[in-house]
Amino acid sequence: MIGQLNEMVEINAQKPLGLTAQVYIHEVARKLPLYNQEISCDAVGKDKEGNKIAVDTVGRWLFGVPGYAGHFRIAPSGNMVSIYFPKESPKVVHDLVLQLKQAVEKSN
Repeated sequence: MIGQLNEMVEINAQKPLGLTAQVYIHEVARKLPLYNQEISCDAVGKDKEGNKIAVDTVGRWLFGVPGYAGHFRIAPSGNMVSIYFPKESPKVVHDLVLQLKQAVEKSN
C-alpha cells in the first residue's frame, strides 16, 4: 500500500502561479507521454452518474479522478511549486514527475 506523501520535488515556474498552480501543473503533465502509461491499480473513481472510472494510468493514479483523490499534492510559494507524492511510488511515477519538472522549467 502506498502511504505518506513523503517525496518532494521543487519546480521553478519562473512566475507566481498561486491558486492556478494545481491546474497548470496538471495541464502540463497531461501532455507528457508517461501520463497515459498503463499502471496496475485496483482503485476506481466514480462520475456524477455513479459510473466507475478506472485508475489505470500513471496520470490518473497520481492526479486522481472524480471519487479518487490520487497521490499528489501541490504547494505553490512565489515562483516555486513543491510537489508531494509517495516515495514508494512506482518508478514510472518518479519518471513522470521528473519529466514534469523539466517541461515546466523549460517552457518558462
